[in-house]
Amino acid sequence: DKHQLAEQFGVGVRTIERDLCERLIDYVERTPEGKWQIADHARSTIPTALLDEYADMAGVRRLFPDKSLPWRLKQLKTPAGARGLHVQPTPEEDIPAPHFAALQAACQQRRPCRFTYRGKPRSVHPYRLIHKGGAWYLAALEIGAHRTPVTEHPKIFSLARISALHVDESATFRHQQRHLDYIDAQNDIWFTASATRVMLRAAAPIAHYFQRRELLPAQTTQQDADGTLLITARIHHPTQLLPVVRYWMPHLRIIQPREWEQTLLDELRQTLAAWEGSQQPAKKRAPAKRARQ
Repeated sequence: DKHQLAEQFGVGVRTIERDLCERLIDYVERTPEGKWQIADHARSTIPTALLDEYADMAGVRRLFPDKSLPWRLKQLKTPAGARGLHVQPTPEEDIPAPHFAALQAACQQRRPCRFTYRGKPRSVHPYRLIHKGGAWYLAALEIGAHRTPVTEHPKIFSLARISALHVDESATFRHQQRHLDYIDAQNDIWFTASATRVMLRAAAPIAHYFQRRELLPAQTTQQDADGTLLITARIHHPTQLLPVVRYWMPHLRIIQPREWEQTLLDELRQTLAAWEGSQQPAKKRAPAKRARQ
């Protein structure tokens, strides 16, 4: 407070104002309440509360077993080579910064967008940018020709496949709370109106992989006496599940729904047929002629 500063240093308030607005203008900033504070770029330290906020924003709050602030601060004060920790980074896709910034601003300012996606022009109301598995996605409500939603819930668009982006700076739209609630409730990038309950059987050698962390959305497990694991999950689309099953083959099998298991079997047969068809039989070598005696 400028009056407190004037009293502390025994000078007039005008002197404090002149110092703040002229001599220290590159290092201080005025708050909305009319007080003064050191600007963020001039701080030698940051408030510890921001560390928690950054951990939440980056999705790493639960990365370490000890989630307390004192433990985090202790790690930061320990030289990197002495921490005894190494977190392997997730491979990230290369998204141009201006492209990302334009979409983030459109979400925050509720600006309609137009872009080309998979060769098709799209008009959307953007809601959130979502990071999943090293890739960024846009959660948006697609708008039709008559400015009406194409679907009842938001859709997902991969940022890497968005081109010819145009943000309408002259218009705004209203975020609907039900769409925000829907997006925040999802734990994956598959957005559909409803989810299918699936059941899988994991063999004993891989059971612990599904017990130690959730590999499928809304996953629950039940271990049987033989060591196998019965897994239930809520899946929005077969493509969300089938790659996981293929990864763990032959130790993971779909129990329900049966038609998804049949889809997997059909894909495997088609793959084997394609591989076998691409293998040309090797030409037999003619026997070498014996030298005449």
